[in-house]
Amino acid sequence: MCGSESSFAPDDELRAPLTALMVSLAELPDDDPAVDELLAAIAASAAGTIAGVVYASITAWRGAGFTTVAASSDLARAVDDAQHAEEAGPCVQAARTGKPVNVPDIAATMAWPGFYRQATALGLRASVSVPLFAGGGVPVGVLNLYGREPSALSALLAGVHAVFAAEQIPGSALDACDDAGTRQLLVGLGLALQARVTIQRALGVLMAWDGSDAAEARRMLQERATARSAVLSVAATEVLAAVMPAPGSGVQVTTAPAVGGTMLVALTGEVAAPLDIDVLTRLTALLDEPARVWKLDLTGLRFCDLAGLRVLVDLQERAAAAGRTVRVVAASGAVRLLMEVTGTAWLLGYPPASTNGNDEPG
Repeated sequence: MCGSESSFAPDDELRAPLTALMVSLAELPDDDPAVDELLAAIAASAAGTIAGVVYASITAWRGAGFTTVAASSDLARAVDDAQHAEEAGPCVQAARTGKPVNVPDIAATMAWPGFYRQATALGLRASVSVPLFAGGGVPVGVLNLYGREPSALSALLAGVHAVFAAEQIPGSALDACDDAGTRQLLVGLGLALQARVTIQRALGVLMAWDGSDAAEARRMLQERATARSAVLSVAATEVLAAVMPAPGSGVQVTTAPAVGGTMLVALTGEVAAPLDIDVLTRLTALLDEPARVWKLDLTGLRFCDLAGLRVLVDLQERAAAAGRTVRVVAASGAVRLLMEVTGTAWLLGYPPASTNGNDEPG
């Protein structure tokens, strides 16, 4: 039941309690002591605010396994524990992939026996597990929302999917919701994901700027934020404004003649939304070449966002389906950080099995 697109949320929703908690979490370093306090507050607020949600909990990795760090009820904790014991279930999958997991009909879910048995025994019929991010860009917890009436959670499940797909607040997701609590969660998620994108872009710039690793870049950004009494996303915006070219400067694709069935492809500039259709066409056209292996040199990419990464992964998957190989043999700091955060380096064959230690294509 999506309505027309809208590009903003009302001011009262931007300041609403659950929204504010989500945004505050996104601005904290992962190791900040306040992270667990915010996770607990988010679980309590979600359970008491979102219509159709009877229990809420937070799953997180602690020590050597997953555990429940906050729960609105011992019953929610029991459903989580069943998943943790098997290391399988929607909350575990969401924590590992960084993507939300919707279960619109628990009774029809057979993939996770422990989850199925415990949830159905408690009369639960629908759930959604939502990864939550602090400033590091990886999930620091998963918000699990459980309900007894699937129809009451339908707008929530659709809205969470839409927000993660857009990495911002899509107007259609808000237009489909008449529950204030659901809208607060979606607005908070959208703002948190926008902050995450900005912070990750800035970290990539700092890494490329002086050759620092991800940990050092995070330290530099935190020091910048502290010195300015600013949140991480504001400090990140300053970094981007100082050293990045204007958005939309585009990407250039350069190819070298194939040698021994291998073609070297160099990308320079930015691979980021909005993506130039000509670039997409040129990359896809590579698969028409006679080469069997494409080596991607990404050292010239100043920035690559998730939309750009999806293009590269899609290229790799299309090649694999045709019995060919696409792999990244060299990457800039910005791209290395993105592959690290998303866990896609292995999929793109980076780092190469043999390397000269200088990230130079070979």
